[in-house]
Amino acid sequence: MVVGCVMQTPDGGMGAMPPPIQARNGLCQLPVFGPVALKMLNLLANQEAEVRTIAGLLRTDPALSAKVLAVANSSFYGTPQYIDNLSRAILVLGFERTKSITLTVALRSFTRHPANPKVMQSCWQHSIATALLAEELAPLYEIAKDRAYTAALIHDVGRLGLLRAYGELYAPLFAAVHDTLAECLEAERSLFEMDHCQAGLLLTQCWGFPSEYSRVAGCHHGELPAAKQDLVSLTHTACLLADALGFPAMVLARPPSTAAIVAQLPVNPWNPYAFHEDQLKGKIAKQIASVEST
Repeated sequence: MVVGCVMQTPDGGMGAMPPPIQARNGLCQLPVFGPVALKMLNLLANQEAEVRTIAGLLRTDPALSAKVLAVANSSFYGTPQYIDNLSRAILVLGFERTKSITLTVALRSFTRHPANPKVMQSCWQHSIATALLAEELAPLYEIAKDRAYTAALIHDVGRLGLLRAYGELYAPLFAAVHDTLAECLEAERSLFEMDHCQAGLLLTQCWGFPSEYSRVAGCHHGELPAAKQDLVSLTHTACLLADALGFPAMVLARPPSTAAIVAQLPVNPWNPYAFHEDQLKGKIAKQIASVEST
């Protein structure tokens, strides 16, 4: 079964469940996710973008600029020298890293919603853990690390959007222990007649995300060829591994084991990958704490 890769047009609704059209409208009426971050995504798609243009865009949001500098100087990124202005940050970090930091800050702001803070926190930690794991595994998929990080960071934006729009209805699903991922997705569809993958596809299209990121948001739980080396397959694997390492958004009674997931990774005989579970889990926890302290 392929889940989340094709937008379906649902019909009808019942009881306390928001009717499908209402559910879609509620998502599309959410405030735009990080307007400056979205402009950054599209600006940096242009290979001729200039440092001063990017810095100028960041300066239109002083709060975001300050947080970008704080994260750039945190141990999360381990920059060897203190960065004191945006232009220098872009030069030192590079365009892709600047983009990933901007999106990290924007996603963190999006999850700091007064309703359901505990659930939002678990979803945030799952998203950042997935991004870090995608960055870690990117060379096996022959994908640039920063591109992998960015795509994986926003993979669960549909889940976050449903929480923002319908938190009172959606939050109880996070308190339950589900047998499988398929059961989680079916529970979402029973509430909204869309799962969080379909919601992510809808939101990213409404907000104007580049198409490759919309595909990641919409397809990361689909059945995928194990050996396929693309952004969706990488994010799918990183998401499963984040769950297995103890950074789940929803708790599964029978999550796949880390050994089973690692066994499905692409094999690169020229660059063999050594998986050290405890070391990687500790590194991710430390990096998440570093971002949360800024």
